[in-house]
Amino acid sequence: MTIDSVNHHASVLSADKLRAELLKSYEEDPRLEPFVKILTAVEAPEIDYGSSEVETIIQDLKKLNQELIPEKPKKEVVIHRFFDAAHAGKYEDMEGTELAAETPGLTDKDVQEVDTAKVFSNWGKTVSFNVDHTLVVRTVAGVQKVVRWAAQQPNKPKVRVAGFRHSWADIFGQDGDIIMMFLPYDTLTKIPFVSPDPSWSSELTGKNAIQLVDSVTGQAPPADHAFCKVMAGVTNDQFREWSFENKTVCIPFNVIMVEITFGGSNAPVCHGAGFSTTTLSDLVREITYVDATGNLQTINDRTELLAASGCFGFLGIVVSLTLQVDKMSVTEMCPVKLPLPLTIPPPPGYKLPWQVKAMMFLHGIGEKQLRKAQQDFIERCEKDYYLEWFWFPYQTDCWVNTWSKRPPGPNDTSTKAYPQVDGVNGVRSQQVQATLAEVLVNCPLFKGLKGYMQAYVLGLGGMLALPDIQNPKDAIKTYTSEALHFRRGIQNFRCLDTEWEIPITTVNGHRNYEQIQRAWWDAITMIYSREDAPVRVALEMRLTGGSDVLLAPQRGNHVAGTASIEILSTLVTPKDTWASAMQQVADMWTSPELKDEHGKAMYPRQHWAKQWEGVKVRDKDIKAYLKEDAYKEAFAEFRTDFEQIVTKRGSTVEQTLGMFGNALMRDLIFN
Repeated sequence: MTIDSVNHHASVLSADKLRAELLKSYEEDPRLEPFVKILTAVEAPEIDYGSSEVETIIQDLKKLNQELIPEKPKKEVVIHRFFDAAHAGKYEDMEGTELAAETPGLTDKDVQEVDTAKVFSNWGKTVSFNVDHTLVVRTVAGVQKVVRWAAQQPNKPKVRVAGFRHSWADIFGQDGDIIMMFLPYDTLTKIPFVSPDPSWSSELTGKNAIQLVDSVTGQAPPADHAFCKVMAGVTNDQFREWSFENKTVCIPFNVIMVEITFGGSNAPVCHGAGFSTTTLSDLVREITYVDATGNLQTINDRTELLAASGCFGFLGIVVSLTLQVDKMSVTEMCPVKLPLPLTIPPPPGYKLPWQVKAMMFLHGIGEKQLRKAQQDFIERCEKDYYLEWFWFPYQTDCWVNTWSKRPPGPNDTSTKAYPQVDGVNGVRSQQVQATLAEVLVNCPLFKGLKGYMQAYVLGLGGMLALPDIQNPKDAIKTYTSEALHFRRGIQNFRCLDTEWEIPITTVNGHRNYEQIQRAWWDAITMIYSREDAPVRVALEMRLTGGSDVLLAPQRGNHVAGTASIEILSTLVTPKDTWASAMQQVADMWTSPELKDEHGKAMYPRQHWAKQWEGVKVRDKDIKAYLKEDAYKEAFAEFRTDFEQIVTKRGSTVEQTLGMFGNALMRDLIFN
């Protein structure tokens, strides 16, 4: 490769060329001025996304969008008491009946209907259906009453819960269902995110809905742990604030996003990062839920919990979870930006894209540097508690976020929250960053840019917004409960997401790091190989442990762990382009050649809450692959345990699924 050819290749996606093209386009169309302002802003060394300058850019973009897109009339959100005289199935008609007597003290605010929410749409805009009723419920008694009311209706509607609606798969509900939520409708569905008014009260959410308990079934928690009862509508942000204020315990791992409820992350078996971690469902020690008859039930038997702690809401409406949490710990975070080949280096002999070869040539990266990077990568994986990597397509650098934790010491009493509210990269700044990205991608002029340009602009802003701590002396010291949620405002930027949990193999009893590296680089190679830019947001990988939960994608991966790897794109990415990328990564990450050291087939499994329908795996429709291969034994075990759980509590499988089932998951598991 000559210097001239390297310079040519490296300039294809360079910021200078992109800027030049935009400036030229701006000369032809002055309406592109907000784009130029964005590029100027993100290139500033100490950009404050919360500044008035950036707010002006957002307002300019919104104004431009209003000029280009006809404004739809805004519907006023109309909310009223559900059980009132004007409603079929009148509350008053139930007065004096057993149904009313069993749920005394119901107030006007316990169950409210959102009259204007007749169509359900998830956050990622991949699922939509018509609902009979959208209900905001504030009490356990209210949940019970809704279920009992639904059981009396001739059309037999199912009752499902949807919080922030972040799942991309069709695991919510279907036409004619009742959708229940435990937070205000606007809080859950509107962008940008706005917290509920402080006067809004509920026993199902809020910091007052979190409490430590001494024991579960008479057993105290293990040393250095605690049991914490959390109502299902409690959000990650509420739990984070509670942990910071009390400084005694914290959840050991979690999803990054704070705008999600504990019920919402528990049902589809979500996870965090780190080889020593499991899934959020593995942390559950007790579940309380409302069953198909409207009665409260509790599960705390360990065997039953392996089915119940991650069952997609099939058993009933979960109202509380008791989790095993850790004593509070402290971390010194040193997230760093490094040249892409030196973060997760390519495995030996890997055929690199020419763009990466050019990048390495220009940065003087050779075999010596790659060997050192290999050692550094393995050392991070072996020593650090939290393990995560982000790469924004076409960027030279990759963002590495790995850290260890320790018990708090005498010098940690003044440890601060992270991120702090204000500042260059504070909470408000991060929220504005995400809002800016959402407004940007929805601008018709932005949609007119080439896909790779869209990705490059978003990636440039994304990388510049992330901290880069090259000197350990400048480490970000904070509590683990803060470090787990290092990014805020994610709710404000909708995206597409598909993720696979790949079981990691061993070589001579040791973790096969080359397998992890190959999965990472296969995705990078795919991205560079396509001119249509199917991945316009990020490639992300978190390394996790195994799980004992029956329906966990990580189940059984205790020896070497799991590579949780995903690609994300914008909602303006053409559907067929995104679908083909989903298929490509599925082909790469679910290869039938994946076997353990003894030649036994290993089965990667998709993240239940991400997008996966329509993909083929190993020459089968993914549903057939899950039924016949990946979950063949697990589905059978789950059916047996599920039946035992419901019959033991006086119900039946048909009655329970008839009230709480989901068509997609019922077909997968029970048919």
